[in-house]
Amino acid sequence: MAADARANWINSTQLKLKLPPGFYVSANTQFFFMETATPLNSATSVSLPLLAVENSHAVLSTGHLSKNEIDELIRRPLKVVISNNNRTILDTTSVQYSGLLDDLYFYNAGDLGGQCGLKQCSIKLWAPTAQSVKIHLFKNRTTNAAEAEVLASSRNELGVWELNLPASYENYFYLFEVTVFQPLLDRFETTLVTDPYSLSLALDGEKSQLVNLNSAKTTPPSWSSLQKPRLNSLNDSVIYEMHIRDFSAIEENIPETYRGTYLAFTQHNSSGVKHLKELANAGLTHLHLLPFNDFGSVKEKKSEWENYDGPSSNLQEPQSVIGGMRKTDPFNWGYDPVHFLTPEGSYAVDGDGANRIREVRQMVQAINGLGLRVVQDVVFNHTYEQQLEPYSVFDKIVPLYYYRLDDEGKVHKSSCCNDTASENRMMEKLMIDAVLYWARTYKIDGFRFDLMSFHSKATMERIRQAVRSLTIAQDGVDGSKILLYGEGWTFGSFNEKYPRDSMTLENSYGTDYGFFNDRLRDAVRGGTTNSHEKSDQGFATGLFFDFNFDPANRNSPVEPDHQRGKLLHYGDVIKVGLAGNLRDYRFREHLGTVIRAGDLRFRNSPVAFAKNTVETINYVSAHDGYGLWDAVQAKAPHGTRYRTPNTANSEERRRIHQLALSFPLLGQGIPFVESGTELLRSKNGDQDSYDSGDFFNRIDWTGTTNFWGEGLPPAWKNLNDWGFWQPRLQNPEMKVTSEQIAKTNAYFKALLRLRCSSDLFKLNSTADVTRTLQFIDNDHQAEPGLIAMLLQNNSETLLVFFNASREARNFTHPVLENTWKLHPLFDEKIDSVLSQVVLKPEMKSVQIPGRTTLVLQLQAHIRNR
Repeated sequence: MAADARANWINSTQLKLKLPPGFYVSANTQFFFMETATPLNSATSVSLPLLAVENSHAVLSTGHLSKNEIDELIRRPLKVVISNNNRTILDTTSVQYSGLLDDLYFYNAGDLGGQCGLKQCSIKLWAPTAQSVKIHLFKNRTTNAAEAEVLASSRNELGVWELNLPASYENYFYLFEVTVFQPLLDRFETTLVTDPYSLSLALDGEKSQLVNLNSAKTTPPSWSSLQKPRLNSLNDSVIYEMHIRDFSAIEENIPETYRGTYLAFTQHNSSGVKHLKELANAGLTHLHLLPFNDFGSVKEKKSEWENYDGPSSNLQEPQSVIGGMRKTDPFNWGYDPVHFLTPEGSYAVDGDGANRIREVRQMVQAINGLGLRVVQDVVFNHTYEQQLEPYSVFDKIVPLYYYRLDDEGKVHKSSCCNDTASENRMMEKLMIDAVLYWARTYKIDGFRFDLMSFHSKATMERIRQAVRSLTIAQDGVDGSKILLYGEGWTFGSFNEKYPRDSMTLENSYGTDYGFFNDRLRDAVRGGTTNSHEKSDQGFATGLFFDFNFDPANRNSPVEPDHQRGKLLHYGDVIKVGLAGNLRDYRFREHLGTVIRAGDLRFRNSPVAFAKNTVETINYVSAHDGYGLWDAVQAKAPHGTRYRTPNTANSEERRRIHQLALSFPLLGQGIPFVESGTELLRSKNGDQDSYDSGDFFNRIDWTGTTNFWGEGLPPAWKNLNDWGFWQPRLQNPEMKVTSEQIAKTNAYFKALLRLRCSSDLFKLNSTADVTRTLQFIDNDHQAEPGLIAMLLQNNSETLLVFFNASREARNFTHPVLENTWKLHPLFDEKIDSVLSQVVLKPEMKSVQIPGRTTLVLQLQAHIRNR
């Protein structure tokens, strides 16, 4: 039977004990440390004086214990015992050590793990509660346990076990043999475990490896002289999110061995590489790659893989076949970390050992050569497994330390998995060490943090300071140019306990981290990413002007007046996003009142949260939830009564799609785009494709197809929605042509060029945005579904319109009496509908086509150039 751990040794002088339910502490109550299965009256028992009783907890003193005594106690099978004067045991429980270890055993040096230099190799492991640590050395991965060389290591006063070896041990594999008391199992366990600071691994993380990061085995030619693509300011950034397998898994014009791997990015003749190069030439700056540190949900031995790439005989077949091979196919998003400093082996052509280091460097080198910087998606808030499970590492070395525990020692799992405890100093240190390691070793240009609300603002601030301190002279990278951003959703085990301290959107002001702006996303699209709101419409998707009357709607009013009011409110939310979601930006909302953006509410929360625009990541889709095209397919009218025709055709849907895509690209803040959005990418209505195989995550970089209508989305996430998606997937009116894909791709590249061409889209401070950006559509009677944004500085003036109506509409304003022209980078050659724009300076008006983004340029500035 599993034990509990209700005793929390919070520092060197105090221990906090959760009392049994209904227990009353009297004058006769006594508290002791004792070894498990040891009589209370033995010489090993240690008295714990009572300091206080706080609610259901007893606070006990350990201040009388010396460091040597504590050092001995934490390595024993320790229990806290409650007894009475007769020495009768009333209760026992195991001990949590995190506070004590932080107080007395924090190790701040940067040399944990195993690696080799020219003269020697060294291995260091922090394991202060371990009774012993031996190191098993293997000449190669296949060396069996009986042939391993087993060496003892020495322990220092901070609990670090160390072994130095000759340099001839370079490329050897190793495991730790750790003997430690497992409090929740109430026994000692001896396990063979990999290094949490592993720099290299055997396949499937079976063994850690000693490597030299400067050797020819790990370093491609010209690595030390790698030049980064130019980036004047973080405000110049435009991010493109991609999964490594999505990039090349179905790419037929590269060798099969390279498909789905790091080295696919080195294949210059592939369609994907050519596409990225075109986007970089147009103005894209960063390629965000989903997690590629070692994770546990994909086997790394390719010989064990099964895969499915179609074709299918019916809509149900693909998801059915994939469902049967989910544990053996090569696809997963990778949010299942095991080792934080090692590249994932399933993405390597040769994932056995140091080759994966070299291949990641080659990938970064190749992507930089295309003109793009590389962002790494990092996941520190949880691990794949815990305790003595196969892919567990931390708990086999320092039980109950690296995870966020409840009062009984059980791990919180609000992240989906095993929540790590970054409030514990050595877990925080691992996060900082990992980020700096990836920045220095792989020259990573940015980090996207998963679920930052599971960490404190203080922890994230220390990471930021560490990153910003990096210099080219000392570290080979410029920390001031490294992007830092992530998720700040308000939930999770840390936020529940410390809501004011967690790294959430609400607490993000002035942190210098970018936060995903779900306010703009949901106002543009309608609904949320929840599948229950998949058909609810927003600003760009038809609310009020082309209502779908869909039975699946959950938060859409049917009455036109209510829709009109909601659309006007959405317009205000979008304006705040276009202004960078700056908390202190002031604008006129649709009711005519000038308000502070931070005082506008959306879903009962403030809309604006940023101090500077780099703290806002504007987007309309990401890997999570429905992609933009599938969202449009769900929201645009389908079989709608009162409409002729009753289903919006593919061209109408395409215009909705590109209207929505224009918002993040033409707003302040950092635009973020899901890969393939410009190619009308579809996942066939899959709301969560993390484990849906290559089939549902495909991208055709040639633009021949977007794969819509090729399969019902996987049942394990979408079964209840099959009735919704099937008629849509079978409707020929909802399929797109290669010509429509090409038009959207050209449109997206034009947006990139437009943004890249002007400083007006790269403002940062509230003062700059206030001085430069003005919304003029509410100067008179507010019109739903129309935004007019005036941008002007000393060298250029632009007027940007977003018209969500199906029909053309006229806009009148004194500013239009000047001489305006279509922007030369965004004219009728990019969007043929723009030929329908009618400018009438004498009437101070412009006619804007339906479902159109229009950018006008004031001609006076052109003459003055």
